[in-house]
Amino acid sequence: MVDPLAEALADPTLSADARQKLQNVQDVLHADSQARLISLFFEGEEPRAAVAFGDFDAAELIVVVLHGIDTDLAAFRGWAGIAQRLCADTIRASALRGGSVRIATVAWFGYDSGTHLSALATKHATVGAARLAGDLVRMRHRHPRARIAVLAYSYSSTLFGELVLMDGAGPVSMAFSIASAGMTHMAADAVAEAISKREFSFYATEASSDATAPLGRLGAHPVDPRDIEGTIVYGSDGGPIPGSGGQQGEATDGHASQTEVDERGGRHPGYFDPQAQAYLVALQRLARLASRRPKA
Repeated sequence: MVDPLAEALADPTLSADARQKLQNVQDVLHADSQARLISLFFEGEEPRAAVAFGDFDAAELIVVVLHGIDTDLAAFRGWAGIAQRLCADTIRASALRGGSVRIATVAWFGYDSGTHLSALATKHATVGAARLAGDLVRMRHRHPRARIAVLAYSYSSTLFGELVLMDGAGPVSMAFSIASAGMTHMAADAVAEAISKREFSFYATEASSDATAPLGRLGAHPVDPRDIEGTIVYGSDGGPIPGSGGQQGEATDGHASQTEVDERGGRHPGYFDPQAQAYLVALQRLARLASRRPKA
């Protein structure tokens, strides 16, 4: 069988920038024996990819992790780390509930997320939603009994709204909007309708210290998902984690997905910090989803 990644890296016409990005993917795959490349394509000279972690072949729960703007495979290692940790943590949390440990996560880098300027529009989100819809159909075909969850961060929550609007979220059982750049009114209406029909459960959170997410809602997608009827809103400002036996989560500081340390050594937890309330609440909800019996 032809290895598409090796074939791409062997192309002498590949730019140095694209080669480094693909090398990031290859390094992650080599470091994790269970990691699997599930898609790879080029948009012009820009590579796009998706990598699964955990037991993807036997998965009863698949969690798709989506990134925000100004992010491409140059940042893949950090996001791969988020997906790997989420996989391991969800397996542990589900096992404590007596649920399935057949869980996989996917770091999905299948779209051009654009820049701060383009993020005020929906073009990149709409194109990304169309591509994600195709990948979700393929996942459903390969895993007809598995539940699929989506964690959408920042601008990718705009993408999720477009996904629902184009009727592409059919395989999704649970979705999270984290620090949303907003949805269009039509997308928000579509999400509200899907929630009312119990097509999926929908969660949303945003830290009070996050000054960036509201800026995204100044453009063509002004609706805060927390305001959509039927949304289950949860905290990011630190506090108890329901279903965890009294565990307390830390507050997210700002808009970052990952924790940052400043020049004075100060720690600023991101939304996906392993001790962040935003992360731990999502983790418990995913573990609960994994604890349900597989679909017949």
